[in-house]
Amino acid sequence: MEKKITDILEILDKEDSPSQRKIAEETGFSLGLVNILIKKAVKKGLLKIEKLNSRNIKYIITPEGIKEKTKKTINYLSRSYKAIQQLKALIEELALKDKKEGKKIFLLKEDDEIFKLTQKSLLDLNVDFEVVNKSEIVNKVGKKQSVLYHWNPDLDLEQSNLELVNIFRY
Repeated sequence: MEKKITDILEILDKEDSPSQRKIAEETGFSLGLVNILIKKAVKKGLLKIEKLNSRNIKYIITPEGIKEKTKKTINYLSRSYKAIQQLKALIEELALKDKKEGKKIFLLKEDDEIFKLTQKSLLDLNVDFEVVNKSEIVNKVGKKQSVLYHWNPDLDLEQSNLELVNIFRY
């Protein structure tokens, strides 16, 4: 329930006086749930309601509401940072082990942050690797023992010389 209230606070912080219907559309919550959550936020002192006229209401985030939103943001950033550090440590462990075993390392090209993080981690370690697209893998893999780092749970390759390592399964 707290997360849902925070979602509403985020919208109210970005937009000037959105209707409950608009909040419901943006969050995917029902209109009734938005109404309940706003009432809870007011009761907790996170929001104030100001009546502009008989039909319009303005929601004002209180200092307590800003504090709550800030705490949630800090917690999210902290968890994200820890997850990134854990992923970097895992990549380092895998890469150094595979390098020591003489494996040729391939990195599956994806257009996302995980690819960028993995690529940067390998570069920082001075580990030789080659970036490949899915269509290139079969042609690029030689007879030397090879490993492909990826994070796609649906990746399915019929390649006997290639060890697939989903970095999120370790």
